[in-house]
Amino acid sequence: NNVGQELRTPLTTIKTALTLLNSPSLKPPQRQRYMDLIAKECDRQSSLITSLLDLVHLEQVSEQNVLQPVNLIDVVPGVVSTYQPVAEEKGIMLAYTVPADLPPVSCVNNWLKQIVINLLHNGIKFTPQGGQVWVRAKQQGDYIQLEFRDTGIGIPANEIPKIFERFYRVRQSIEESSGAGLGLTIVQQLLLHCGGSISVKSKVGEGATFVVLLPVHRTATDPLTEMD
Repeated sequence: NNVGQELRTPLTTIKTALTLLNSPSLKPPQRQRYMDLIAKECDRQSSLITSLLDLVHLEQVSEQNVLQPVNLIDVVPGVVSTYQPVAEEKGIMLAYTVPADLPPVSCVNNWLKQIVINLLHNGIKFTPQGGQVWVRAKQQGDYIQLEFRDTGIGIPANEIPKIFERFYRVRQSIEESSGAGLGLTIVQQLLLHCGGSISVKSKVGEGATFVVLLPVHRTATDPLTEMD
């Protein structure tokens, strides 16, 4: 039911805009506005379908993937450098701190990359010009903590418990474009399959901090798992 409603909404908007474009008295500025609306809704539809396919694929292959040792230093800097031009264009300071001597986490390389991409994109999307977004990693006992913090518009306290639900969108982005509402759901599902977790702290107008915990990768010879 939710999928049907989400797919129908952009199509309804597109159809309405196409009908209005047929008006003989339409002026050029109005025509351009409707054309921009159609393009925006097409992008929204594409984002939704891509996210749905990602989620279905994850549910199908999650049990087939074997967790591997993955070093954050091999993933985070590359993703940050990819988003650096986007941040600069918006006037946002983007930075990261990932100690090179951190032990590897137990995950799948592509999964960890997807987690970082989704949370970094989220932070930049909801942070206005002049703001800051940064990623910090440190060890917390048997886990590695990966913190994504932004100085964006924040999340109301009563909305925080709902943000990992499928199709749930709470924050209105600075660009006024809405995503599929599946990014955080995908992140949470990936982390669950890795034995990790995600939590969030936020205040409206003060930004948000997403805290990811991933287990340190252990082998059969590690002291914590070795039999006496």
